[in-house]
Amino acid sequence: MDEGLMKRGSRVAMLAVVGLVVVSAVLVTNVFPIRSLIAQQRRVDLAREQLTALQTENERLQASADFLATDTGVEMVARRDFGLVRPGETAYVVVDPDDKGFSPEVPQAAPEPEAVRPWWQQVWDFLTGRDLTG
Repeated sequence: MDEGLMKRGSRVAMLAVVGLVVVSAVLVTNVFPIRSLIAQQRRVDLAREQLTALQTENERLQASADFLATDTGVEMVARRDFGLVRPGETAYVVVDPDDKGFSPEVPQAAPEPEAVRPWWQQVWDFLTGRDLTG
């Protein structure tokens, strides 16, 4: 009977090794490429969002440039930034007697340290490729 148990035990061990090899092969051939695909799709989505934001900003800047190309826009900049006035107008400057010519610096808060993610979230991020995109 010992010989039968030994054969059965070696068969179980052999099946376990074969199963482990099969699982490893499935992981290598399926999970890692899927991770890359998910990460690439996330990068594409982020790039689209950035493109939309840049297009919106470009439209805003183009409208501003169009306005500043008009006489009204030039006059506005001349008055606001350079203190110019039209002939016959009088310019006034309001001076605050308590103003010492500087503003106190406001201390900025230190950035908060990044929270440590639980191990299971790190594993999930690894499997879904989220760790590749940050």
